[in-house]
Amino acid sequence: MRHLVVGLLWLCVTASVQAQALPVAPVSPEDYQRIEGERVREGAILDAQDAACYQRFAVNDCLKKVQSRRIAVMADLKRQEARLHARERQQQAAEALQRIEQKALERQQKQEEVQAGDGVARTQDKLREQQDKLAEHAAKTASGTASVSPPAATGPSAAEQAQARASYERKQADAEKRRQELAKRQAEKAGKAAKPLPLPQAP
Repeated sequence: MRHLVVGLLWLCVTASVQAQALPVAPVSPEDYQRIEGERVREGAILDAQDAACYQRFAVNDCLKKVQSRRIAVMADLKRQEARLHARERQQQAAEALQRIEQKALERQQKQEEVQAGDGVARTQDKLREQQDKLAEHAAKTASGTASVSPPAATGPSAAEQAQARASYERKQADAEKRRQELAKRQAEKAGKAAKPLPLPQAP
């Protein structure tokens, strides 16, 4: 189970580094509205140019030029729209990766807390067992049935208890530090503003 968690965390860290190397500007509905507005505006201009062609001597030649401009303008707007779709997919993938990272971090933290809690519980059990044995020996000695020498202590020493407690506190501090780093990374990603798309050049 531990190997599985470590592997999952490694995968998340690798994917996170790759995602940070290519920051994705968030896509808003206004981006799509801008492209649609340009499409309507350019379409109206080209329709007017089409109509003006009928007032000229070389009607067909004029219409071909307008049609060629129409194809170029609409293709450029379509490319801009495709880039927005690609950015939106990248943004969704980055958000999914953040959710996976958060869940993996929470799982690891819970596992560490359980392991640390188990260590403290085992230490306390040994201490209680030692106290019970000492109490039992004292009772036997008082009644005259116990041997002269007390049984050797088998529980953890005070130094071992202090070491277990310090280890638990270190693990708690490490888990808190990882939580803060993840929150900082998420805030940095959310704070990056989108770069405006370039406006198409006039024909």
